[in-house]
Amino acid sequence: MPRIYVVSTVRGTESVVRQLLCEPVVGVSCQGTGHTNTLTSVTTCVPSGVVYVFDVKSCPGVLLDGGLIRLFQSVELVKVFHDVSIDSKLLHTYGIKIRNYFDTQVGFSVLLEQKGFPPRKITLPQLCRKNGISLPTPDPQEQKKASDDVNYWAMRPMPKPMLTMCAISVMALQNLYTCLVSQLDTDMWEWFDCMSEENRLSRIQQEHIRSIRSSRRTEQFLNRLYENPVTHLTAEERQLLSDSFPEALQA
Repeated sequence: MPRIYVVSTVRGTESVVRQLLCEPVVGVSCQGTGHTNTLTSVTTCVPSGVVYVFDVKSCPGVLLDGGLIRLFQSVELVKVFHDVSIDSKLLHTYGIKIRNYFDTQVGFSVLLEQKGFPPRKITLPQLCRKNGISLPTPDPQEQKKASDDVNYWAMRPMPKPMLTMCAISVMALQNLYTCLVSQLDTDMWEWFDCMSEENRLSRIQQEHIRSIRSSRRTEQFLNRLYENPVTHLTAEERQLLSDSFPEALQA
């Protein structure tokens, strides 16, 4: 596991943010309570592998007074997320719009479209496996606890298993970014940007985005793709699609 530092003061946040803004790429993941849409922590990982967990729950000032907002709104620093929709919804409460980001979930989906398949979703561990990137497996009991307890991410002090899960959510993002960027064709980037913005808004403007996606699936091109039998796929195509699931199943 990488070195993990918990930052829970405004002064400490100011110092770390200055360092982060000098990096070219930073992996980011936000944690919070979904039922109240409350941000409780922000986890980042720099290229050296060091992980910083900003404790928003214990010190709300780290977000604005500490300058963590500068990280999300920087147009120079690339922020890498896996499914930015979740992070975007948590930050929307504070009026923060994420800028200059790369969504690995969208990257995989657009890569499928580049190869002639409909967009699909995939979990972070499965995407790492597909790209040969090592990612530790969180403790199953801790994962279940996080899934069952709506207030899990609000527990303080943050226990070591929780910090480990925070680290796992970001430590592979920069390698995934490098892998996906190298696979996307130049003429797919405009579409990637469009789909990234759509995903960023998908939990904020749910009805609007749902309507857009529904209309898109009625187009003749995608209808034909969705009807393509799995039995017609090559072994390489089966491997590409394995462990992913239809976009329509997204919560």
